[in-house]
Amino acid sequence: MLNDLIIPAKDLQVVRTYEGSPEQLGFFLKNKTWNPDHLPEIAILGVPEGRGSKNPDLGLAPDVIRRQLYSLAGFPPEVNILDLGNIKCGNELRDTYAAVKMVAEELSELGIRLLILGGSQEMTVPFLRGLNREVTELVIVDDRIDNCDNKINSADESFINSLPLGTSVSLIGSQSYFIGEQWHDLLAEGTSGEILNLGQIRADFKELEPLIRKAALISFDFGSIKASEAPGQYRLSPNGLTGEEACQIAWYSGISTTPSWFALFGYSSSFDPGMNGAMMAAQICWYFINGASKKLDEEPVDEATNFEHYHVAVDGLEEPISFLVHPISKRWWMEVPSEDCTLFPFRIPCSKKDYRKACKNEISEKWWKYFNKI
Repeated sequence: MLNDLIIPAKDLQVVRTYEGSPEQLGFFLKNKTWNPDHLPEIAILGVPEGRGSKNPDLGLAPDVIRRQLYSLAGFPPEVNILDLGNIKCGNELRDTYAAVKMVAEELSELGIRLLILGGSQEMTVPFLRGLNREVTELVIVDDRIDNCDNKINSADESFINSLPLGTSVSLIGSQSYFIGEQWHDLLAEGTSGEILNLGQIRADFKELEPLIRKAALISFDFGSIKASEAPGQYRLSPNGLTGEEACQIAWYSGISTTPSWFALFGYSSSFDPGMNGAMMAAQICWYFINGASKKLDEEPVDEATNFEHYHVAVDGLEEPISFLVHPISKRWWMEVPSEDCTLFPFRIPCSKKDYRKACKNEISEKWWKYFNKI
């Protein structure tokens, strides 16, 4: 199916004309092709579609970003990376959505980490549909909530209204002056995720890692970065994430214990004459690959004998809260009791901050949220 729905990277002009040194990522990727008997750990996929946006030249983004990404430093040979190429866009926008969903279905079954070069952000929806899960954790990095409901708005400004049932949405990096209280409350009521504005995430940036760790898809809007650091936005704002913060979020996405997908949407080359924005986008993508190449640890399973275990008694609970920490990566998990788990409790990512709260006889909001949900 992939051959029918994707233009291979080797057939893209940006790849054919690439000439670089052996130290560059493009040198390694240029002549590598899909081999079903030797699947990649990390795959790159472009979605050159912009008809769902008020700025249709977003469809040029994948190859413009790819040109800069290929020029960045490569990775050791044992890191198996493949550039799949670009989705074949259909005659109608809905045809592209269908193609994206079918490709997502196949790649999801193979368990491959995916770096998505977009395109407009409503492509989040067919990618999620392709995952085909009863419950899906979605993290959106954006400065505003794309859930407008009037006819003058484009698809990428209202895609949240079309997310599949069972999607738990967390929004990070939002800016209060772009979000009316009504839209904030609607999103908060309709999802079990979290809404963290720019000030909240900067108060303790490391707390983003557990939130991102459990996400199946991270949908990153390029417009969430301050315009002075990321030219190439058609929706300008002087405030936003810094380039370093954007790269850190991408790296957190890469080191996830599950094969998370990271999608970068919203880059516009027509607003980036010097290509500085394209380089910023490429560096963000590079950090996702860098994180995915690290293989820091894994999720705790069964008795989790390779984890350190801590049990903290808290007033009001019949049983102590159990925490697990990986001895090398130092990443934390905590257990939430569930009737569906006959042998082992439900385990969720957390941080040492949640453990310290329990030691002070406080129950983390994360614990309560999942306890009430399950």
